[in-house]
Amino acid sequence: MNDVTTMKIDTADLMAVYQALDRVQAIIEFNLDGTIVSANKNFLDIFGYELDEVVGQHHRIFCEASFANSPAYRELWKRLGEGEFLCDVFKRIGKDGEGIWLRASYNPVLDKDGNPVKIVKFATDVTADKLRTAEYEGKVEAINRAQAVIEFGLDGTVITANENFLSIFGYGLDEVVGKHHRIFCERSYSESPDYAEFWRNLAQGEYKADEFKRVRKNGTDVWLQANYNPIFDMDGKPIKVVKFATDITDEVNKRSLALLEMSTPVTKIWDGVLFAPIVGIVDSKRAVDIMDKALTSIVENRAHTLMLDIGGVGVVDTAVANHLMKIAQAATLMGCKTTISGISPAIAQTVAELGIDLGAIHTTSTIESALREAISRA
Repeated sequence: MNDVTTMKIDTADLMAVYQALDRVQAIIEFNLDGTIVSANKNFLDIFGYELDEVVGQHHRIFCEASFANSPAYRELWKRLGEGEFLCDVFKRIGKDGEGIWLRASYNPVLDKDGNPVKIVKFATDVTADKLRTAEYEGKVEAINRAQAVIEFGLDGTVITANENFLSIFGYGLDEVVGKHHRIFCERSYSESPDYAEFWRNLAQGEYKADEFKRVRKNGTDVWLQANYNPIFDMDGKPIKVVKFATDITDEVNKRSLALLEMSTPVTKIWDGVLFAPIVGIVDSKRAVDIMDKALTSIVENRAHTLMLDIGGVGVVDTAVANHLMKIAQAATLMGCKTTISGISPAIAQTVAELGIDLGAIHTTSTIESALREAISRA
């Protein structure tokens, strides 16, 4: 095969490649000074022009006036005229004045001596993608302004956190990045099987949302309304976890106080007989509240029997038993006998296993039996 035949085949191949590009890309050609030589249908359709409206015009017809008159624009064409290749995402203007975003390359075409003779631009319209990205970024920024946001690796290591989050917990960014999420948790929880399971589920892509109790840098409790959101890669595999949170500590405290006041009424149910149903957790603060209400009611009603029902108490341990004994002892000093009802088999077993001595406190399994005994004494 001679050189002429080889050159013809090469030229045919190049033409085929150019025709393929012409079908899928927007293409426009310029002289070195930016004057338009030609443009294909894809390019013209994007900008809304006819070919005779652009040929002979300068590239600046596709640009905002502020950019077309800027030093940066002159520098652009200077670099292209010197044969420099440029590739980026560019904002341009259509015939209707609307913005258009192009992912494009400006390609100087060189003669046989290596001198640039014209510029060919290949472009793809990415306006829709750009608008979607801008919308996503706007939404993320809005969330970032309004909420506490923190990002973790799948193992729970902190990647970054916004100012809202750091402000709630009292940390600086350099104090949390690289640390594990457990720095925000009570030690008893962070060392529990439930905590390990929590992070295993997140690493597998499971979404979590709830109210969470956490701990500030100064050791005080903080309550968050939060959701943990696994972020996935293009193959659907989780790569990190983003947490959005709102501080609801004040709300939880108010709610707890209201529940505390509502959940332990001390009520007269018979002459000389008082009844106090206890529901939930019995801590030292709760015990004092119950004792205050009970002693006040004993005096006001001249009561001889105080019935404490613990059927609604989830856990009875040594601490809870001590609180109940203190209430009973205080009542005894007021001349009032205390009976504890609602002793379930599980509670009885726990008390026995822990070796808790309830002393002289009378206990029953049901409210009915306690009430019968109290009425009999009356």
